[in-house]
Amino acid sequence: MKLQKFMADLLIIFFVVVGIAISAPRGLDFDEKEIFGKDWILREDIQVFADPVIESLQANIYQKNAQLRLTFSLTPDSEEKSVNCTLHFNPMYFFVRGKPILVDTRSKSKQEIDYKFANEHLSFKVTVRDYLKYIEFGVASRKLKNLGKLTIEDKLKQARTIRRIRQKLESWSPLAPAQIIAQETLRPIVSHGGYAVNGIKRAIIWANNTKLSGKFEIIDALNNVQHPDPQAVVYSGDLQEAGTHIWGGNNYIADFSDFKKEGLYFIRLKVNETNELSDSYVFPIKKDIYLDLATKAAKWFYYQRCGTEVPGFHKACHTQDTIIKTDGSKVDVSGGWHDAGDYGKWIGAGTSGVLALTLLQDEFGEEFQSSAEIPEFIDEAAWEARYFCKSYWDGIFHMGFTGNFENVCQWLGAPECEPPRIVMEQQMLENKYGYLASPRLSLTGSSLAKVSRQILPFDNELAKKCISIATEVYELDRKFDLQKPEYKNSYLWVQTGLLMCAMELYQITKKENYHRDAIAYVENILELQDKEGFFYLDRAKTSDKFTEGQFHLVALYEFLKHNPNNKLANRIITAFRRWADYNMQFVSVSNFGVIGGREENGNLRNLYKNNYRNRRVGAFAWGLATAALLCKNKAYFNLAEQQIQWVIGLNPADVSMMAGIGRGPGCYHHRYCFMEGCEHGIVPGGILNGLFSGKGKIIEIGDITKNYIIAEVPTDYPVIDTDVWGWTYGYVTNEYWTRNNSWFVLGAFQLEKASQILQIDE
Repeated sequence: MKLQKFMADLLIIFFVVVGIAISAPRGLDFDEKEIFGKDWILREDIQVFADPVIESLQANIYQKNAQLRLTFSLTPDSEEKSVNCTLHFNPMYFFVRGKPILVDTRSKSKQEIDYKFANEHLSFKVTVRDYLKYIEFGVASRKLKNLGKLTIEDKLKQARTIRRIRQKLESWSPLAPAQIIAQETLRPIVSHGGYAVNGIKRAIIWANNTKLSGKFEIIDALNNVQHPDPQAVVYSGDLQEAGTHIWGGNNYIADFSDFKKEGLYFIRLKVNETNELSDSYVFPIKKDIYLDLATKAAKWFYYQRCGTEVPGFHKACHTQDTIIKTDGSKVDVSGGWHDAGDYGKWIGAGTSGVLALTLLQDEFGEEFQSSAEIPEFIDEAAWEARYFCKSYWDGIFHMGFTGNFENVCQWLGAPECEPPRIVMEQQMLENKYGYLASPRLSLTGSSLAKVSRQILPFDNELAKKCISIATEVYELDRKFDLQKPEYKNSYLWVQTGLLMCAMELYQITKKENYHRDAIAYVENILELQDKEGFFYLDRAKTSDKFTEGQFHLVALYEFLKHNPNNKLANRIITAFRRWADYNMQFVSVSNFGVIGGREENGNLRNLYKNNYRNRRVGAFAWGLATAALLCKNKAYFNLAEQQIQWVIGLNPADVSMMAGIGRGPGCYHHRYCFMEGCEHGIVPGGILNGLFSGKGKIIEIGDITKNYIIAEVPTDYPVIDTDVWGWTYGYVTNEYWTRNNSWFVLGAFQLEKASQILQIDE
C-alpha cells in the first residue's frame, strides 16, 4: 500500500509539472463517438495535456484496435477561435507506427504530422480551432501482438535510451580484405569451459592479414613458475593454416586432441612474426566434463525458483500470485520458475525444463546419489510440475504471473518487492496471452507424466495429480482437429507430444493402447522426413524445410531406447543419419564448427538467420550426439562437441555464454542484477540467448521498454553486449532463458552418454 500511495503521489506531482489534464467533454456541439462510430473506444485512462494550458480546449484519445485518434477542439464558449499549442500524452505501452495523419473534419484535408517523444510523452504541435480535428496513427504493443510491424526507425524515434555497440576492428596488425571482426591482441580462442579428455581439442588463432609461422605450447597452469623462467610445457604442436575468413582474417588452428592428461592449462603461441601478447585464457581438461556441464546447467533451475526464498539470491517472492476465475473464485498459482531474466512463469518454456531434468535423471540418476530425501533433479522438476498442476483447468494451462499484459517484464527490483500478481482469467482468455490450450498440450502432458513416474516414491498425491492431467491432455490433443489453416504447421509438434506422452503413459499404466498409439505416432513423424534429411511441419509436406534438432528427434530416440527390437528401429536410425548428413553441409562455414544455415537466396551463413539462440546450438549438440551414438560415427560426435564448446567460449566473440564458467560478457539481462550481492548478474549455470547476426544495417537487441541497444554491423557479424557491467537491456543476446538451459542440459549429457558408449565400442 505504501508503494501504491507513493506512485499515486508521484503521478499527481507529474501532472502539476507538465500541465493540467484536460477534463471530460463539456459543452460540445457535436458527439465524437457519433462522428467516428461505436467501434472507436474512448481511452479515459490516457489523459491529454496542453502547453500552454488552454482552459477552453477539449482533447481525448480514442482507440479502434491498432489505430489511435487524438481529437481536439475549442469548446463553444471559448473566447478564442484559434490557438497554437503542443498537445502531449503518455502513450503508456504504445509505440507509434508509421507517420501520423492530421485530419481536418471541416475542410476534409489530410496531411502528415510529425511528433516528438520526450519525458515519456508524445508531443504534437497543432493549431486548435472551434471545430473538431484529430490526429490518427497506427500503434503497436505487446497486447495488440503487432510489435513485429514496427520499423527500427519507429522504435528508435520513441527510445528512452540508446546505446550503440561498436564493431571490433582495432587490432594488433592490419586487417585482411573483407574481415569484419578482430581481436585487439593476438590470443588463441579456446573453449573456456574446457575439453573432454578423449574429445576434440582445438583453439582458433586469428592472424588478420598476417601469415604466422611457428608453434603453440600447452602450459600447465597448476604446477608452474612465472615467465621468463622455464615453464611447465606439457605439449607442443604446429599451427595449421585454416584459410581466410571474415572472422579474424587468416585463421590458424592449434589442434591438441591427442593430449589426454587431466589438468588446468593455457596455450602460448611461439610465432616468429610478432611479440604481441599471445596467451589464451586458462581452461581445464577433464573426464566426465559434459556431465559436469549438464549438472551445472541443471542446477540453474533452482536459482530461478519463484514463490520461495532462494538463499543467496532473494527472499520468498510472489507468494500471492493468483488467477481470478470467470466465476469469481480464486486460484493460487504461486510457485514455478522465473522463466528467464524477467519474473514471468511460462508453461511452454517450463515444459522444456521439466523434460530436460527428468531425462537427465533417467540417464544419470544413479550418479547423483545424495542424502537428500528426494533426488535433486526430481525435486526440481516437481517444483515446476506443481505450478503446472495449479494452473490447469478446463483444458487450459493458465500462466499466472502478470496483471499487466502490456509489459510482463515491468518489475526491475528484487522479486519479493514486486506487488502481488493478480490475473483475471477472462482478460487472459481474451488476450490469448499467457495460457496454453490444444493443440500441442500433450508435450506438457508428457513432462507431467515423467514427473509422475519419478516422484511417485516420494509424493503420491502429486504423482496422481500429474498423471491425471497428462491423461486428460493426451486425449484432448489426440482428438483435436488440425484442419484449420492456423494449425497447419502444428502436425509435427502434435505427433511429437502425443508420442512422448503415450510412451510415458504406457510405462506407468502398461496399457497396450498407449503402445499401439506410440507406434502410429512414430510412423507419422518418420513420414514427415524428406529423403534429404530435413522434416516438414505439416502432413501435406508443403511447409518450409525444418532442419533443426528438436523434441521430434528426442521422441524418436526415446521410443527406440525402450523398443530396440521394434520393426521401426532401423528406420529411426536411418532418420538420424539422414538428418545429421543433411546438416553436415553447414558445419564448415566457419572454423568453429557450429551449425550455420542457408538463407532463402541460397547463401550459406555462419550465423543462421538473425538470432543464433543457444537453444538451437544445444539442440544440435543433442541431435548430433545421438546420431553418433546410434550410427557409431565419431565425426558426428566431434561436431556435437563443437556445439557445446561454442556456448562455453569457443566462438568469435571469445566469451563464455554459460554464467560462472570462463570469461563472460560482463553484463546480463536479469532482474537479479538489482538485488544486493548479485549486482554482477551471474546466476551460476545460466545459458544466455547467444550471438545475434549483423545485417549490414541497424539492428536492435534492446528491451521492449524502449531502452535500446543498437549496432550497425556487417552481415554475419557476431553481436553480443560486452560494453557494460552487471545489468543490460540487451535481452536478445544476454538474457538467460529456460529453453537455452534445457537444450544445453540435453546436449551435454547426451554427449557424455555417447562418449561412454563410443569409447567402450572402441
